[in-house]
Amino acid sequence: MTQAQSVPFTEHGSTQQSAHDGAPRIAAASDPASLGLGELATRDGGRLYIAVFAGSQRTGGYGIRVLRVDRAGDTLTVRAMFSSPAADALTIQVLTSPAQLVSIDRQSAGGARDIVLIDQSAAERARGAVPQSQP
Repeated sequence: MTQAQSVPFTEHGSTQQSAHDGAPRIAAASDPASLGLGELATRDGGRLYIAVFAGSQRTGGYGIRVLRVDRAGDTLTVRAMFSSPAADALTIQVLTSPAQLVSIDRQSAGGARDIVLIDQSAAERARGAVPQSQP
């Protein structure tokens, strides 16, 4: 078993209105626009962009925030905090889809094949593939 190594990441911003419908999701790409979050960052060829989506919600007050990125073998693990409004909170009655965009140095992702989204209770919420760099 490979020891997990922390990977520094850069935050590019978040939104309450991503175009993602459905369950929590994680995706990685060399271009933030292909993740549906192009408004949060300009493409930099030396970066791998990682988008985390909390999933569709029926009210405001939900969020997702990346806490850390680790690498063990060919897997990148993204640990995130999923937040929700308190039971008695007043929330806006509108459909939301919280998301955050971060990036890591492309070299840190070299050879990685899988990317996994883990929540604050250590439960796996989503899994995806890491795109292999183009020569």
